[in-house]
Amino acid sequence: MRLHFAIDFDGTIALEDTTDLLLDRRAEPAWLDVEKEWLAGRIGSRECLAQQAALIRATPEELDAALADVAIDRDFPRFVAAANRAGATMQVVSDGFDRCILPALKRAGINLPVTCNRLRHVGGDRWAAEFPAFAADCNATSGVCKCRAAQTERMLVLIGDGRSDFCLASRADVVLAKGKLATHCAANNYSFTPINSFADALDWLQPFLAEHAVHAFSRP
Repeated sequence: MRLHFAIDFDGTIALEDTTDLLLDRRAEPAWLDVEKEWLAGRIGSRECLAQQAALIRATPEELDAALADVAIDRDFPRFVAAANRAGATMQVVSDGFDRCILPALKRAGINLPVTCNRLRHVGGDRWAAEFPAFAADCNATSGVCKCRAAQTERMLVLIGDGRSDFCLASRADVVLAKGKLATHCAANNYSFTPINSFADALDWLQPFLAEHAVHAFSRP
C-alpha cells in the first residue's frame, strides 16, 4: 500500500485564497454579503460560489490579468518532486475555480491532476460557476466533494488549511494541517501534523518515508 496525497490549493499550495482575490479585484461588492451568508452557515459553499461567480465583471483577458500575480509556496515543487521519487501519487483537490488554479500551477511547472470547480465565460464580462465534482450527498455541501474526489485504495494523506478540508480530515489516514484546518482538527481530537508551509511538509516527509518504507512504499 503506497501513499496518495490530496492537496488543497487556496491557502495551501497558493499563498492566499485566489477566489477571494479574484472577487476582491473583479466582482461587485455584493460578493461580501454572500460570503457572510456562507460564513454564518446559512448557505453551502456551492451556492455561495455560484452567487459570487455571477457577480464577477471581467472580460477573459481582465480576469486572467487579475490573477497573474498569484504565487504558490516556493517549496511546493520540491515537495512534489520528493513525493514522486517516493512513488506516491498526488492530486490537487480544491473548492476553488479552474481559472484561478490551473494558470498558477502551469507557471510553476507543476503538472498534477486537478479536481475543482469551473468558471465559464457566458459573454461580455459575465461568468457562471459550474460544479462537475459536486455530489448531492456531500455532507459539506461543497462545490467539490473532496471525500468522493479523493477516494483511493492507497494510504490517504490530506494537506490542507480550511473549511473545505474539514470533512475529508475525518476520513484521511494522515493529515498535515495549517490554519483553520489545524484548529478544527485540534478541536475534534483528530490526529494531525501542524505545518506552516511545504518546507514543514518536506521535513515531515522523509522521516515518514523511513518509518513506513516497507509497508507503504515497497514495490512488487
